[in-house]
Amino acid sequence: MENVMDGKTFCPAAAFEMLTGLTRTLQIVNQASWLETFQALWISAFHLVQRAKDPVAGPIPYTESRLSMLLSMVPLSIRPLLKEENHASINVGTSPSRKQSFMTCLQSLTQLVSLLDPPQPVVSAANDAATKASMVVMDFKKENTNMIVPQNYSTKAVGNLLHLVVESCIARDLIDTSAYFWPGYVVPCMVPEDFDMMPIDECPWSNFMQGAPLTKSLQSVLMAIPAPSVTELKKLNHLALHGSEEERSAAPKILCGASLKLGWNIQEHVVHIAVKLLSPQISLTSPVIGDANHYLSHLHMLASLLSCLSCHTVIHILALYGMIPEVVAALMPLCEAFGSFPPPSTNQSNAIEEVSAYSVFSFAFLFLLRLCKFHGPDKEPHPYICGAPARPDLKLDFLLLMRDSRIRNNCTTSMKNYLNNVVDLFQELRCHSVHVDMFPKLHAWYFENQAYLAPGILCNCNPNRMHHVSNKILIFVCRNMNKGKWPISGSGSSCSTITSTSSSTSSTSIGSASGSPWSIYEDEYLNTPLYPAWELLEAVPRVLEAILTACARGQISSCDLTTGLRDLVEFFPASIAAIICYYKAEITRGEWESVPLNGIDWPSPEDCLNSFGLEVKEVLESVGVHIESWSPHDAPPMLPLPLAAFLSLTITFKLDKNSEYTRVVTGQAIANYATISPWPVTSAIGALWARKAPRWHDFLVFLGVRSCFTNDKDAITQLLQSCIKSFLGPSSGDSNYMTSTRGVVGLLGESVCNSRAMGPGFLFLHTCHVFHAPYYFSEVILKLVVEWACKLADERSNRGSTKLKFGQPSLAIAISAVRQVAMLGTSLLCMAGRSPLVRVLFEDTLPIFLLSKREERCKPMTSICNILEGYALSYLLFFSTAMMWGVRTESAPDKSGSSKMSPHVITSHLDFITRVLEGTIELRCDPAMWKAHVSSFVGLIIRFSPGWVLGTKLDVLKQLSSTLRGWQECDLALSLLELGGTRAIEDALELL
Repeated sequence: MENVMDGKTFCPAAAFEMLTGLTRTLQIVNQASWLETFQALWISAFHLVQRAKDPVAGPIPYTESRLSMLLSMVPLSIRPLLKEENHASINVGTSPSRKQSFMTCLQSLTQLVSLLDPPQPVVSAANDAATKASMVVMDFKKENTNMIVPQNYSTKAVGNLLHLVVESCIARDLIDTSAYFWPGYVVPCMVPEDFDMMPIDECPWSNFMQGAPLTKSLQSVLMAIPAPSVTELKKLNHLALHGSEEERSAAPKILCGASLKLGWNIQEHVVHIAVKLLSPQISLTSPVIGDANHYLSHLHMLASLLSCLSCHTVIHILALYGMIPEVVAALMPLCEAFGSFPPPSTNQSNAIEEVSAYSVFSFAFLFLLRLCKFHGPDKEPHPYICGAPARPDLKLDFLLLMRDSRIRNNCTTSMKNYLNNVVDLFQELRCHSVHVDMFPKLHAWYFENQAYLAPGILCNCNPNRMHHVSNKILIFVCRNMNKGKWPISGSGSSCSTITSTSSSTSSTSIGSASGSPWSIYEDEYLNTPLYPAWELLEAVPRVLEAILTACARGQISSCDLTTGLRDLVEFFPASIAAIICYYKAEITRGEWESVPLNGIDWPSPEDCLNSFGLEVKEVLESVGVHIESWSPHDAPPMLPLPLAAFLSLTITFKLDKNSEYTRVVTGQAIANYATISPWPVTSAIGALWARKAPRWHDFLVFLGVRSCFTNDKDAITQLLQSCIKSFLGPSSGDSNYMTSTRGVVGLLGESVCNSRAMGPGFLFLHTCHVFHAPYYFSEVILKLVVEWACKLADERSNRGSTKLKFGQPSLAIAISAVRQVAMLGTSLLCMAGRSPLVRVLFEDTLPIFLLSKREERCKPMTSICNILEGYALSYLLFFSTAMMWGVRTESAPDKSGSSKMSPHVITSHLDFITRVLEGTIELRCDPAMWKAHVSSFVGLIIRFSPGWVLGTKLDVLKQLSSTLRGWQECDLALSLLELGGTRAIEDALELL
């Protein structure tokens, strides 16, 4: 669950769909009751909320998005599990039904006192939920028992997270209001007679629905209180499209306020309405780019909507609902259209907050960059789009393919099941394919960025026009510098020169680089470059090349360079994207000289550089990772000129809320630079930003910690070893065996709010996405699981003996411990690389492990050690497959007659086993380990996922059953043939 909430991971699928499948799989493989399964799910979600204020999770706490996980995703994931039982006519016998187990689970949650404490932003909502239940209980008692209520008795009650959970479950028809009468659920409190409490019916939403004017005061209140039902959302949707200018601007702000962030009972409806508004009233037959004038008619609505959706928390909520592909598809035509509009007019009304095509383009374009991860440097060219922290599945073209796949496969059907009242809203989303090449301007910018060229130097642009725009931008950037000549070079064209004047002409204030871009840039002086946004983006790299070259030659100072770039970002916020991508390309080329951060020419981190490094080392050692110490350096750190210029620019931005849309893109880029850079660079970046933003100190230290895992394989190995050791605890012969913490607490740490006391597993969750070597990581996981299996065997067997003696733990207990190690290894593997890494495990790591000669151990291998190693391999392979693709408990073919009954990795591994059994492949592992692996792997499939057998070739089934029969595993062989269906009936009869 923590991995789903990771800010680096935007999963195209909805989180509740993933949780449904994962919950079903874990219930089967753990052989747990539904009560135990539901309890584990809720407890995990409660822990996730309690970690919301963890400083290492980022500079912005994700309280709202984590609450969405608890109060929206978990109930939505449970709903299909309960419906499955209702639709399947299964005789459950004496065991409780899923519904009964779910009800019992909710009642048992009252015991989790330490986990039910609500975060500060939702204390009021929790109290309101408890008060609502108290009023219902009191009204019932008055009507049915004629109870006399004391004069000073109040229905006001103190609530916790459980009250919010119950309200969310009631809203989704998982339970009814009888939950209000559970023992101990409502505890009313006595209040003084003069206690002033606003009646619960006095809700501003009632005034809004009755037609009250949408004044500033009412708008502020509606933004702070979630909408009570979908009816209010429909009216907001109507006002956003058809209201007055003020209403069009206010409706998206209200919609994306508390209704989106805290309206958990209707959150899925808010998300889909907001995404639909990104493509206002465009019919399914309209072209993808749309009518430019049509977009202009919704200018204020789109500006307001984009400013709200680009909030950090909202992006996480959109990702939880799997809406990132839809949002990306909606942003592309906005970028193409608004980037092609002429510059903003200077004669617009001041009646409402002014917006322009520049501001809408900047919001849409930077929003698109954040979702698709354009930013960030690359150590060396590889298929990843944004450097080490990115994943290949976050490419723009991948997200569009994911969206088109949903349309073709009708994947929206599952989502419609959760939208009872606004199914029509989802149907109004665009249902035609969207491709990058449909947008010429965006297409050119995107693929030049992919090719590691300076984005914007387009081959199809008019050279004279581009020189003219570049000169205008250069004059604007250099208007406050000393007089000089700045070359603008272009391929195949003569160089122009621009004389930058000190400009005696007065310039008007154009806002703050960190402030809101909602201002119209008036051309009161000729030096202001007013051109379509795409033309400005195309010209910015040429300007950057000119001023960076001038800085390298000493023609301009570093301060003038930083000031000029900041002015450019103030004027045109989207230019930060061109700046980031240009510097990324230049840093990758490595052709610029390094400059010292000496505090004279460039800012110096000297005052906190060494202490920053010591803090990073302390955190690493606390989780059992020991690497070569970083010795203090007397000389100032050296950075490449483009990186020094970019770092100096970033520390000039303000840290207020209005600057988030530009600062986050910049911050993600600089964090990526820090992650993949060598230590002196990382420490310099971290120290400078720690001095600028002291409240982000722990997060910046964490970036330094993360950087050591990018290229240091030994550090990765130590972290993985520490994860397994902390989970299992010390060996039985250790003096701390009885007092040490183990399990989940040992893995994640006792205090997740203290970065010095975090567990190795918690560090792994937030650093695994930077691991560069998937093959090495898969190999380490496999070897560690096998190594710990052998270690467990050594602990449980007598010295020099190959058998377990009487009085010692049995073989079943040893296998159970091996199963835990394999389950942990599966979790680490799937979190770090998901399905691609699982395929690497099956197709490369395991065959190499079995075909290679094992290293000599200082202690001779016992038979029990070989057997446990075989079991460890089986568990690791089976659990990895089950976590990624789920299990198939049905042993009969589905109605569609599909032959794809099992994941490809399972069929390929069974084919590999068959070739080994036939003698085609010769292994170099111990026969006892191989025999244990084959029998246990087949047994796991038969026991937990018999449907996988249907996709296996008949020849493979015959060979496996024959071998198992020779190993005296007749029951296993017969079960395998029985699951093979009618095609294997003849062999099954022969076996009998």
